[in-house]
Amino acid sequence: MKGFGGGFDRYMLGMFGEQLNKDFVQEAVTEALKLDAALSQIDSEHGDLKKIALLHYSPIQATIEGEPEAIHPFLGCSRLEEPLNRRNVLAAFHGHAHVGTLEGETSTGVKVYNVSKPVLQKSEYEKPFFLLEV
Repeated sequence: MKGFGGGFDRYMLGMFGEQLNKDFVQEAVTEALKLDAALSQIDSEHGDLKKIALLHYSPIQATIEGEPEAIHPFLGCSRLEEPLNRRNVLAAFHGHAHVGTLEGETSTGVKVYNVSKPVLQKSEYEKPFFLLEV
């Protein structure tokens, strides 16, 4: 899933103001719904599989820490966290936040990893990739 921006927690953007602002928020809602639908389909067809989510944008604020606060709403959105929690995802991976933090977790403990190349290099990985055994 791509995911989208929109902000985090109490600073998440709502549907107000000009139509372009509403469209921006709607894109975040649509992407969260797509993520939930895809995870739901996996649950219904292969309920015993461990699920990993691959996103471009971050579902939590913790993995974008280090980026300028002014751009946080453009690096991800809390709306992406809810499907991860509800569908019992094992882990989620994203990029996009090149000055962020490697690891965080959702409110229910789903591990989230920012695997953008600059973050992996900053974390002193010998090779710029992250491997998670499941």
